[in-house]
Amino acid sequence: MSKNQLAIIAGGGSLSTAIIESARKEGWEITVFAIGASNIAKDPSIKFIEMNKLNIGRIFKILKSKKIKNICMVGYIPRPSNIRDYFHFQYLNLEIIGILFKSIGILRGGDASLFKKINSLLERKGYNVIGASEIAPDLTLKEGIYSSKGASKAELENIKKAKQCAEITGLLDIGQAVVVKNLRVLAIEAAEGTDSMLDRVAILVEKNTKRGGVLLKSAQINQDERVDMPTIGPNTIEKIIKANLSGIAITADNVIVLDFQRVIEMIEDSNLYFIVI
Repeated sequence: MSKNQLAIIAGGGSLSTAIIESARKEGWEITVFAIGASNIAKDPSIKFIEMNKLNIGRIFKILKSKKIKNICMVGYIPRPSNIRDYFHFQYLNLEIIGILFKSIGILRGGDASLFKKINSLLERKGYNVIGASEIAPDLTLKEGIYSSKGASKAELENIKKAKQCAEITGLLDIGQAVVVKNLRVLAIEAAEGTDSMLDRVAILVEKNTKRGGVLLKSAQINQDERVDMPTIGPNTIEKIIKANLSGIAITADNVIVLDFQRVIEMIEDSNLYFIVI
């Protein structure tokens, strides 16, 4: 068994590609389980295993055969609607059947609860769960203002209100993002994700309405930050512009920023503020 072996269970989104590239540069011997409609570019130095759906039985069998103990989970992996979607009979054995029964309870609850339970199960089985931010620590930001434009007094009040709301929704394991304008909560992220939430805000806000408001994105209080870390990127900024908001706020050290330079360019071009609290 090589201590330098790393299995990346990769769902959709740009984060998977960024983490794979960072792990490769750090010298990890990588096996990627690409789940669903993956757009990850193939690399001959990396072992790719493609799956239409998450198949825990097959994953555990491969991890055991390759003696891989380090695991990183990144990107969006859809939760199966039926427990049978997890398995194919050719991969079942007594050990996997035991995991199956434990997984029934894991499927219940919100995402933060789900990932904490998955991590607990993996660690009890002897695996080491490594967070995306541990592999690529440069993807998160420290407190500060990252834009030429600062937040006005009114926008600072919006940020304060959004943070209070996010703390409550985080305790309830609802979502990672909130939109506040004129001290009014316009939207709270639920199961649909941040992009779809911002699409709803864009419909709510009339085009001739004065620009204002903030998107706050933060890790939940009870969230295991080794998996399912909040993420923003150029697509988030594009949605903020369409929703006619004034800026974005994220929490320090626990929100991943993809393609940082492009994000800053878009913020500056659109005269938005970007603050890390």
